[in-house]
Amino acid sequence: MTGFLEEIVRGVREDVRSEVYDRGLPPRPPPRRPSLRAAIERDRARGAIVVEFKRVSPGQADPRLPARSAEEFVRAVDPASPSGYSCLATGPRFEGSPHDVADLARCTPRPVLFKEFVISDEQIEVAARAGASAILLIARLAAEGHLDRPLAELADEAHDRGLEVLLELHRSAELSWVEGVRADVFGVNVRDLDTLRFDRPTALRTLADTRAAGLKPLLGLSGVTTPSDADALWDAGADGLVVGTAVARSSEPATFLDSLRRSPGGNEA
Repeated sequence: MTGFLEEIVRGVREDVRSEVYDRGLPPRPPPRRPSLRAAIERDRARGAIVVEFKRVSPGQADPRLPARSAEEFVRAVDPASPSGYSCLATGPRFEGSPHDVADLARCTPRPVLFKEFVISDEQIEVAARAGASAILLIARLAAEGHLDRPLAELADEAHDRGLEVLLELHRSAELSWVEGVRADVFGVNVRDLDTLRFDRPTALRTLADTRAAGLKPLLGLSGVTTPSDADALWDAGADGLVVGTAVARSSEPATFLDSLRRSPGGNEA
């Protein structure tokens, strides 16, 4: 039985080869992009928060999220002073695109993460042209042989194009793929990409092991729906969070985000 990750990679590969994947994007990247790493390090004492713009959340009983334009989303979220934004660029199952990234980047001076199942150089070029500050690379894609080039080479290509790299892990065993990869930020995904279920015990162990390995700044990715979810990630050593679905569903996004900040006197590893 094919898992979600394999299905998505197959769909992404077809999407990237299509004529419309990058149609209409600027031929060259903008001259200056803010640093995601610097923004997270600046805000880590109170808990950095990166807010995700997405249209669909697969794995939920009701995956369709409230419709907002990028401009409307930024206007609702920005009063909470997020460290940056993440944007789903994945078409299959997520209904995102690089054009969403470009729209979001035009609406904010904050750094924007190109969140995609990156497997090839073409996606990195498109991320730069869309105005992203950073791309997501997923260690599991390397471990399962889905990448067109080695993980370290994709990271080098991103840096050559002026992009930072957020390297995602889920299990501690994936730490073996970190060596030689020039990552600027590290993240641990609470969600298992095959089942789409939250696996908090595994993620919390991986966060602690990643922190113990000296890899930082470190983000908790996904699974934050309440302040107690955020507190568990802060306590495990996260410097910041990436929050998406719960923000999209909130009637008061900025107030919700403020409730997730690190408690005064809380753990700051």
